[in-house]
Amino acid sequence: MAAFPTGAGADAAQAPAVICVHSSASSPRQWDTLAPALGSRYRVIAPELIGYGAVPDWSYDRALALDDEARRLEPLLNAEPDGAHLVGHSYGGAVVLWLALRNPTRVRSAVLYEPALFAVLRETRSESHAAISSVTEIMSVRIAIRRSVYSGRAAHAAAAFVDYWAGAGAWAALDARRQAAITARMRKVDAEFDAVFDNAMPLAAYGRLDVPVLLLAGERTRRPTRRIADLLGGVLPDVTRRELRGAGHMGPLTHAAEVNARIGAFLEEQRARAPLARAA
Repeated sequence: MAAFPTGAGADAAQAPAVICVHSSASSPRQWDTLAPALGSRYRVIAPELIGYGAVPDWSYDRALALDDEARRLEPLLNAEPDGAHLVGHSYGGAVVLWLALRNPTRVRSAVLYEPALFAVLRETRSESHAAISSVTEIMSVRIAIRRSVYSGRAAHAAAAFVDYWAGAGAWAALDARRQAAITARMRKVDAEFDAVFDNAMPLAAYGRLDVPVLLLAGERTRRPTRRIADLLGGVLPDVTRRELRGAGHMGPLTHAAEVNARIGAFLEEQRARAPLARAA
């Protein structure tokens, strides 16, 4: 299990744990600025997902599921006697939701920045034109990326993926090293689309997640992720919603200071709540 404790301070060993899960094609480094922002009050633990860095790649002998990602992260959560706070961005947010549903008594709170839980869009696609458009849009992205990956054009897939989420020209603005790293991850990214599209958990089931949740979204995000935020905001029983002005889907990177500040304020609010009972 690869994990990277990035918090520091004399009392770090006794501080509450915050497990942060990165987005597709990214890495634990996306949380580098969060640990200093939280200081020694919390221990930031940023694991790599399957197929990233030192973690073995997916075998591709069957479809990847969110349950696979959650099971691999559970030892981190189980290692915390008093539970942990969870933070997830995009695909990482979907993994965090699944991890929390599997371990509700060990999760103290969850922060979700635009969780890419695309399956709930299909569940509600007949409601309105907006719902149908959201499904059509993200399905088109998924199909285009899969075609590129399986035709040997991983760099083309990576460029399309980055420009969709970060805006036109974002791929060209990356240096060659970063482009190469993202390109190398595109087969796993394709498998991640399977995980978030094909999970069978109905929207109503997320209403069982009775822990405090901070649900963040960017003002300039994409239509599918805005729709997901609206749907989850309607079923999560203890949710606080906040929109970041001027931010898009990549807000944790482009607006890191504001995102970190909101995470810190939310975690401080949880200190006033009853402590999590120790798991047996």
